[in-house]
Amino acid sequence: MRQAQTFVYANGNDHPPTSFDLDKSLSRDLLFNQSPTKDIALACVSMRSVPFAPVLEKVSLSDLKYGSVRRFYIETLEDNAIPISLQENMINASPPEKVFRLKGADHSPFFSKPQALHKLLVEVSKIP
Repeated sequence: MRQAQTFVYANGNDHPPTSFDLDKSLSRDLLFNQSPTKDIALACVSMRSVPFAPVLEKVSLSDLKYGSVRRFYIETLEDNAIPISLQENMINASPPEKVFRLKGADHSPFFSKPQALHKLLVEVSKIP
């Protein structure tokens, strides 16, 4: 992921970066390795810089609020941006109510496995 990032210094090179761009030539292998070519083209045209401020912001979660929201996780098994080992670490760090596995899905399951993703989301919506 790091080799695909290009830092943007909107406030000048003597200040911290304000955002980063993903190298579109690497995006196919990183984000869309199972996605149709036409969807990759659309995604690359639509991609924008990712601002650093929200990424660096310290988030404080409480059991009262965050703990009251039901959480589910869909593992994307062919994800090159967030490998399954890291996904499992995130799951273990904040266990969801249920984990679903989406075979053949890359980092963008809405492109690589849209029908299967839809089916899982409908299934989640029907969990009592």
